[in-house]
Amino acid sequence: MNTYKYLGSRSAECFLKDQIIRFSQPKAFNDPFELQPEFYVLDDGVIEGEELPCQFVLRGHQSAYEKYIITNHTAEIQSRKLDGKNIYSQLNEKIGILCLTQAETLMPVNFLMWAHYAESHQGIVIEFKSDSEFIQNSSLVHYLPHRPIIDAKLLYENKYVAIEDLYFKSDIWSYENEIRITKALSGCKNLNIKDALGNEIYVSEIPLDSIKCIYLGCNSSDSLKSAAIKLHQSSGTNVVFLKVHDEEYKLVPYTNLGGTLSDVYETSEQLLLDREKM
Repeated sequence: MNTYKYLGSRSAECFLKDQIIRFSQPKAFNDPFELQPEFYVLDDGVIEGEELPCQFVLRGHQSAYEKYIITNHTAEIQSRKLDGKNIYSQLNEKIGILCLTQAETLMPVNFLMWAHYAESHQGIVIEFKSDSEFIQNSSLVHYLPHRPIIDAKLLYENKYVAIEDLYFKSDIWSYENEIRITKALSGCKNLNIKDALGNEIYVSEIPLDSIKCIYLGCNSSDSLKSAAIKLHQSSGTNVVFLKVHDEEYKLVPYTNLGGTLSDVYETSEQLLLDREKM
């Protein structure tokens, strides 16, 4: 599987210039259900309102939510819902999340992702090297047809809980095939500016040696293309431009940097194969 990050034009400019990318607080996401699964207290020995004994671990701890899923939703269970607002509030103050997508294709060809997250092909897509240490620290997103109801024992009988045990989304989002890299906001840089929703913007540097290629959207501006060329010239980072196929619903890759597409793709046969998949 290949790993990609879709960026809109403004975020793309910041990345191409300074190699920084935003790590967003959960409250800045476009899904109002982020990090808010339903927890219910079934154990009479648990006193609601007590401080949770568990700690959420950003990486290196195995997901355990499946054995705590509640399938029998009775009125009694629903009357003992755990107020998760405190958990959500604390995590918003502590973590930032970078959302990535995985795909089997050798190029980023998900038109919905290009439209939704790269401003209708005006932005860029970053492809990460499969063996990059940067993406090894990623967490899965769990797609479910219904909002999960979880026994609060997950939070009370485990000293450590994997952060991905809160990463649930409706399966209508499954086209994103998302993985996430989570960082402590204390390890990110606060730009001291806010987004349209009033959230502070935190960024972190992305190591260029973790990047396999940068793809320029077919509607990207000349200034964005110029910034990509400058990055290529200064660092040798692979850059590929995309244009619309004359007859098919396809994106055609090309380069005018003096190199060849085989510098990016392992073989020309793979490139031809990928074109057939588009």
